[in-house]
Amino acid sequence: MILAVALLLGVAFVAGFGPAVLNRMLQRRMDPQLVLMTWGGLVATTFVTVTAALTITVLPTHGPAPLLVQLLHHCWTALQHGSAPQLHLAAGLLLLTAIAGLSSRVSIGLLRHTRRQRREHRRHLDLLRIAARPESGAFPIMWLPHPEPMAYSVAGTPGFVVATDGVRDRLGPDAAAVLEHERAHLRGRHHLLVGLAEALSRSAPWLPLMRRSPELVRTAVELAADRSAAHLHGPGAVRSALLHMSGGRGGGSTPAHALGMANSAVALRLHHLSALPSAPGRTKRALASGVAGLTAATLPTLAGIALLPVLAMLTCPFAFGF
Repeated sequence: MILAVALLLGVAFVAGFGPAVLNRMLQRRMDPQLVLMTWGGLVATTFVTVTAALTITVLPTHGPAPLLVQLLHHCWTALQHGSAPQLHLAAGLLLLTAIAGLSSRVSIGLLRHTRRQRREHRRHLDLLRIAARPESGAFPIMWLPHPEPMAYSVAGTPGFVVATDGVRDRLGPDAAAVLEHERAHLRGRHHLLVGLAEALSRSAPWLPLMRRSPELVRTAVELAADRSAAHLHGPGAVRSALLHMSGGRGGGSTPAHALGMANSAVALRLHHLSALPSAPGRTKRALASGVAGLTAATLPTLAGIALLPVLAMLTCPFAFGF
């Protein structure tokens, strides 16, 4: 029981302070891929650790498979005989049901986001086929006849980039960096990550980590796309394009299901571009991402274990009747 409480407190600690840690990583110009891996590890381990803690609480000596059967049998038998189920078993069943409900809400939210994105994708593409000039490629570019520079990417089948003539006419050579930024969003499946973050935020807004996920993930994916474009065309081209397109205010409006070049975190992105490190090798970057994800996944458990001695000292007097 003490171990389960410690694990739950560890999760609460990490979920509460996780956003501040992630934001600090972004402010210190760390690789946004590491930030995304850390975020994913924290989110995944939050669900896993809570479920493990509840399992330990209600049935510490058995595996999770017989757990639900025993809980249901115990509660049903107790109700048949007109008595109340044991408190810890009833509470465990209730909490496990809550976890299952939360997981279902996240899954349903992500499914709805995907369906809405597909619907908007079809509608958007149909309109663009009338108004835009297509340019073929791995990710097609739909050119709109508009003098103001604007660009955004739309995920789907196929994923495509929308850009105005103003990007090419006003930005000149820097236009290539803008297009590469949007292609990086599509290659990295950034729209899916943003959709997952929004589903988590709607499903568990009482947890700071979940509530702030959309803001953190949107910032991280924009920084990741900036780096991809900067490593190919130079940070100066990306910085110049971002300043021109944002006008110092953060950019124009784009569809809700799209990721725009200059719609968010402009000041932080300019801060990153002012001192961008050289691109690490793929092996080094993959290793660093794996370490970041693994560290994040173990944080709640480590925090819970660190709290065990404190909880033991606090509960020992009650256990011995002092």
